[in-house]
Amino acid sequence: MQEDNPASGHQTRAVLKEQYRDSSNFRKRTALHARFGTNRYSFYRWMFDQFDLSAVSAILELGCGPGLLWQQNADRLPAGASIVVSDFSWGMIREARANIAPRTGSRLRFCQLDAAVLPLKDASFDAAVAMLMLYHLDDRPAALREIRRVLRDTGALYASTMGHAHLRELREIVIAVTGRGGVSSSSDRFGLETGYDQLKAVFQSVEVRRYESAMRITEVQPVMDYFMSTSRLRALPAARIDALRTELERAISAPGGIAVTTDLGVLIARP
Repeated sequence: MQEDNPASGHQTRAVLKEQYRDSSNFRKRTALHARFGTNRYSFYRWMFDQFDLSAVSAILELGCGPGLLWQQNADRLPAGASIVVSDFSWGMIREARANIAPRTGSRLRFCQLDAAVLPLKDASFDAAVAMLMLYHLDDRPAALREIRRVLRDTGALYASTMGHAHLRELREIVIAVTGRGGVSSSSDRFGLETGYDQLKAVFQSVEVRRYESAMRITEVQPVMDYFMSTSRLRALPAARIDALRTELERAISAPGGIAVTTDLGVLIARP
């Protein structure tokens, strides 16, 4: 569940720079899933399972964040592969290097990149990975064309994202209290349902795979931390924030807490 993008590209970039100058907001969101998710097999381990690395020699990750994909799969890196780990945020690159390098040595290269204008040679990668980030892009068609350009004809793009049902119950609470969605339209921009046609405009084949999980939330504060990590909900008047906490307390007070739908997965696109 991610916050809405503002209307204009200039505003979007400003919000993203504020949201992702470091991993603090990102970690509040992933922590909710790690703490209350019913599938104890990590989404990042599952994601790595989806990669076809049998003939891979070069991998590009776009939007690496703090590097959780490689941090959680350091024991599974393909021998001899060249791996470029990138993000638009230099703060994220610093954190990713600090998190990953002690586990992987010098096997990964780190760089700051704009996904819509890749300073990379044509057909230079066997796989591209975009973890929960394509919905942030203003010019997604340009970024997808760039990704296709740098992929070899035998390569694949692995784009993880969320579906329309993701965190539906929490969104309903926010709407009931605040009168606004304010928490997610990410799946409308590029989700498991909406990303298919966008990818088909550039790639020959697209496959959707879903990660099976849910959440059973029994504590209020981790949810409030999640909400307050988004700029739109953080901007609510104090009275509305208090009302949101009160409604969460009421919902979570039921025996066993509140059941929350999660809808995560990956779109695999091949040239």
